[in-house]
Amino acid sequence: MLKKLYVLILISFIIFYVGIFLAPYTAYLGEGSEVFRWVSFYIYAIYSTICHQLPQRSYFIFGHKMAVCARCFGIYTGVLIGMFIYPFIKRLGNFKMPSKWYLIIALTPMAIDGTTQLIGLRESFNELRFITGFIAGFVGVFYILPVFLKILSKS
Repeated sequence: MLKKLYVLILISFIIFYVGIFLAPYTAYLGEGSEVFRWVSFYIYAIYSTICHQLPQRSYFIFGHKMAVCARCFGIYTGVLIGMFIYPFIKRLGNFKMPSKWYLIIALTPMAIDGTTQLIGLRESFNELRFITGFIAGFVGVFYILPVFLKILSKS
């Protein structure tokens, strides 16, 4: 049962992750097609609910910005890779949370990067945003996935 739930969660997240690339790809196709232009518009609109999508803080592919900024892309990439290796590190039926200190340590670089930029001490750059987001997303899986599996296995 847990293996099926894990696979369902993983596939759902992969679909979400692919959308990050579909937005710029359909925008590229939309340069010659009204239909793809509208598809791209709606994909960007969906992802705008979870990310600011500022162009200067985003990676570009196919000549268009991705559906999320570099930091969010790092978070979601970390989550995806973490989800793939999760069952090799921890049993799916083990709902015990790791020490909170691992999460605090993983979130600290992102907090420092974001805060020092916010208060004007320096300007961050996309590679650093991606890396700090990746660390947070990867470690976050080990706190979020057990909760999802536990809740869904009871229903």
